[in-house]
Amino acid sequence: MVYTIYNGVLTGGWLTFFLVLFSILTVASIIWLLLYIEMSQRRTWKLTTLIVVITSLVTAFEVQLILLVLGVII
Repeated sequence: MVYTIYNGVLTGGWLTFFLVLFSILTVASIIWLLLYIEMSQRRTWKLTTLIVVITSLVTAFEVQLILLVLGVII
């Protein structure tokens, strides 16, 4: 039996796919946040907080993927 090193789930094509997917989601969530804050007539603090949290989480995961591609995170 040959021993091979486990490289993780996010390698190769999957890493590129998730990087592109979360890049699009990050841009969309930032635009959604800005448009909601600027143009919504019926703003509530709950929905504003939800949008800020979603935007923060998507952006943080995008940064994690970029660091993974650059080899900073192993």
